[in-house]
This record gives sequence, C-alpha cells and structure tokens, in this order.
Amino acid sequence: MTEKFINLGCGSLFIENSQWINLDFNPSKKTIQKANLLESLPLKDNSASVVYSSHFFEHIPRSFIQDFLKECFRVLKPNGVLRLVLPDFEKMARSYLEYRENENHIKADFVVVEIIDQCVRRKSGGQLSHLYKKFSEKTNLENKEMINFVRERTGENLHKRASSYATKNKMIQKIYKIPNVLISRLQRVWINLWLLGLPSAFRKQNISLAQIGELHQWLWDFYQVRTELKAAGFNGIIKSTANTSLVHDFPFYPLDLDADGLPRKGNQSMFVEAYKS
Repeated sequence: MTEKFINLGCGSLFIENSQWINLDFNPSKKTIQKANLLESLPLKDNSASVVYSSHFFEHIPRSFIQDFLKECFRVLKPNGVLRLVLPDFEKMARSYLEYRENENHIKADFVVVEIIDQCVRRKSGGQLSHLYKKFSEKTNLENKEMINFVRERTGENLHKRASSYATKNKMIQKIYKIPNVLISRLQRVWINLWLLGLPSAFRKQNISLAQIGELHQWLWDFYQVRTELKAAGFNGIIKSTANTSLVHDFPFYPLDLDADGLPRKGNQSMFVEAYKS
C-alpha cells in the first residue's frame, strides 16, 4: 500500500504526485485541495504516514494550536511522523544579543524587524519588505553584505530582486502584476471604505491590512512546541535539521532545501519531529 504524505499550508511549494496530498486555504494550483486548516482536516483517521507543515504553525492563533495538533494526531497512522518547520525564536533572540553586544547594529536592527514585524505590521509587506527593497535597489558593499545576510537567515534571495531592479523598469513590473492583484485591490478599497466608520485611534492601533496568513500569531522556541506536542499526545519529540529526519527518504529538496542545498527558509528555522505512538 502506498504511503500517504500530507503537506499542510503548502503554499506554492509542494510535491505533485499520488503519494502527497497538499492542502491550503488559498490553493495556487488546481491539484491543491482547498481547506480551512483551523477546522477539521478533510482526511480520514489513521490515514497518513507523514504530516508535514512548513512555516504555517506560527500563523495559527494560539487558541487553535491544540486543535490543529490533535487533528494532525488524528490523521496520522500509529508510528506516523509529524514534521514541523517554523521560525526559532530562541535562535533569533540569541543572534540579536550577539550582534548588539558586538556593536553590529545594522544586523541587530534587522533581527528586531525579522522577529517583530510580522507580528505587528499594519499593511502587507510591512517593514521587512521595505528593508528588502532598500537592500536590493543599491549595490554598495554594505547592501551586498546585507543581501547575503538576509539569504542566510531567512532564505529570501535578494540577489534576484537586485537584478530585477537593475534590468527592468519599475512601471513595467507594476504592469506585470496588475492581473494578479486587481481583485485584491478592489476588495481592499471596499474594506478601507468600511474602516472609515471606525474611530481613527482604534484603526491605527488595532487594524491590520496584512494579507490572510501573513501575520505571525506567536513566537515559538523548541521547549514551547514540545510542550504543545506532548499535550496533543505526541511522543519521541526531537529537534531535527533541514537535511535529517525520522522519515526514511524524506524529500528534503525541494521542501526544506533549495537547489543549492541551503535551508529554503534560512538558518533561523527549526525542524521539530514527533511520533504518534
């Protein structure tokens, strides 16, 4: 019998074959099943050998974490493995302190944005997008160093953005994007008109116009994740790496490694695995 692997919140990166079932709230392809991952998963009990989810866990509201993990537990077969990939708050916090103590303030400031921006941003892209654009548009030595720094930490390849700015007219880039964002823009116009009815102070402090799934709902370290996994019934909880797994022949590329063999989401990710006994 063919083993079934589940990819929850797959986004635009997934494996397309009969072994994998890919689920997402906003499918990027017809072969991806649309599903609200904060509700019951459209999967049978004890049906999956592996449940995999990369950089979705931190987007789940804290009050839904146990429901989500119990659903993962339900659909896994006995001895099935859950593999979670998410930002490692402990690692990010330690690097912030190291950069600040060594008076490398540009990098320390970036780490602050990396940690906090997606938790508090009021518009799509936030301060992180502003920094990416800043580093990409100019090719001085300082920015080149930061482009490499960002790639190492987050997996974001700003070299491609720098090349794009150097070879394409910005207006042409905007034209290319129009078909993909027109509906979203119209929806935002309607939302903004509705928000005008709210008090100004309330809007500024409490309303975010970030995209669905863009905001981080919590900052996790391994110890917090382990506690939640134990509460959901998982055992054998370990901290893995981008190229090691309890799963035999796990497809590290393309899921967790890029074509260069580097962590797809950078070295600030943690990889947590657990068994269903």
